[in-house]
Amino acid sequence: MLLPLAFFEFVSIQGFLILAILGVLLYGERLPEVAASLGKQLMHLKKSVQGIRDEIESVAFDTKHAVARSMDKADDLAHEESTAPKFEPPPAKPATVVSAAKSHASLGGPPPDNK
Repeated sequence: MLLPLAFFEFVSIQGFLILAILGVLLYGERLPEVAASLGKQLMHLKKSVQGIRDEIESVAFDTKHAVARSMDKADDLAHEESTAPKFEPPPAKPATVVSAAKSHASLGGPPPDNK
């Protein structure tokens, strides 16, 4: 926790002057070349990071839309009306002699002649 605070305290006018003096002492006449090289490396690093960020966002975007499309397809399949077979009543049984005799007996009439 103290490291970030110490770093921000170091980057002030005094810290910048110390870094400039160290740079001049270490690199001397090559300081412009080193600074240009450092700038190019920094730009290359930023472009690489941006490329990685774009790739991650692209994959996330594609995945998000693929999931959305599959969810839409699932919803469409779920909302499709299923067709059930039509209801057909069972065929009527032919009247039998026994049922006719029972109906006449319930009415109080004589049973029919069965020949």
